[in-house]
Amino acid sequence: MPILENPPLIEAIFELRWGEIAPGQFFYSNDDQSLFAGMVSVAAATKGYKFVEQIQQNPNLPMFVSHRFRKKERVWPCFQIGLGIFTVNQVKDEYSWSSFKQSIKSGIEIFEQADSSKIDKVKDNLSMVLRYQDAFFPEKDESIKEYLGKHFNVKVGLPIGFSENSNLNSNYSSINLKIDINSINPKGIVTIMIAHAIINDEPGLLMETIVQSKARDVFESDSHLDSILKWVEMAHDIQKHSFRTLISPSAYDMG
Repeated sequence: MPILENPPLIEAIFELRWGEIAPGQFFYSNDDQSLFAGMVSVAAATKGYKFVEQIQQNPNLPMFVSHRFRKKERVWPCFQIGLGIFTVNQVKDEYSWSSFKQSIKSGIEIFEQADSSKIDKVKDNLSMVLRYQDAFFPEKDESIKEYLGKHFNVKVGLPIGFSENSNLNSNYSSINLKIDINSINPKGIVTIMIAHAIINDEPGLLMETIVQSKARDVFESDSHLDSILKWVEMAHDIQKHSFRTLISPSAYDMG
């Protein structure tokens, strides 16, 4: 894939999620609720991630981040932990796939150092997620409808007859699109979302591409790290395919 001179990337995120035993129903051990975040903090510090931020006061909200770990303030990548969630985050600055994958590897090593049996304990309801968030900004005189038609290979619209009503403006004031599609390799779900959003105090379009799999469907070896890194490569291939096919080159500058 050509190197993007001005990529639209906001943030790339890898996630481990666990504890949801049925839709909207969660179960966590006492260690999850009281000890594990501290164990991750200790493990992260051994790899130089000693700058700790407390994100929220209630650490027992399922799948909400409670603590963040960095090497220095406002330096990326960072690792985050909460009840039933662990993430590796990298923003646009200094992003490359090779460095982000190395950060994911470091994150999993920290996770397993905190509790070497943790993944086995939660494997039945553990999910892996690779999420990319990209931002696009139509010109001030360009409607959302015009921008999508010009720069996105996604057909979104209402029949012409609908907007021919004199009481309606044919331009979209907002959009919120979500499409889920099953993936075969890796087995899982790919979600594409495009929505009107305020991004860095500016109105724009946010595209979020998410690849998600259940660990029990993709783990192939006793090495959790090897299985996760193999999955990450396959998930990233889908992310590259999504970017190439959904977005026209006119939406970004090529190097």
